[in-house]
Amino acid sequence: MRKPGLAGGKKSPASALERALRFEREGMRFFTAAAAKSMDPFARQVFSLLAKMETKHMEDIKAIARKLEEEGKFPKVASAPHDARMRLFRREHTRIRKEKVISGEAADGMRKALAFEAMGREMYARMSKNATNPQEKRFFKLLAGEEDTHFGIIYEYLDFLESQGLRMQDG
Repeated sequence: MRKPGLAGGKKSPASALERALRFEREGMRFFTAAAAKSMDPFARQVFSLLAKMETKHMEDIKAIARKLEEEGKFPKVASAPHDARMRLFRREHTRIRKEKVISGEAADGMRKALAFEAMGREMYARMSKNATNPQEKRFFKLLAGEEDTHFGIIYEYLDFLESQGLRMQDG
């Protein structure tokens, strides 16, 4: 990902993007595997949606890394989350909450997803704080905000599952 000649130190923009890409790739793998292995349709849908969101983050990070390589500086980034992506996430959230099949497996999966999103939120907040370039700072702050939104929605799912009196035949 790094262009020869770019500062490649531990705190460089290229290094931060590499760490972010690895994190998002792990998230996508985790959520994809969780969806594939989930017997609970509710959990499967949520995990599939989260995997798509992580894939989009990977695409964003790769695009910024390409521009960084080409131009030698961190490119301008939007200051707000990708509205279409967040609308999709919220629409799916509303639809999935109406599902009737709820089990302990879904709640366990949501707890793991919460932990993953919390790690991402904290990592991106640190990256934003440590960034020296204003565009890099803005990009990581944006990702921290999106991870926080994911966290909030997953938390709502978990609260919903727990308040519905889980059928514990799976757990």
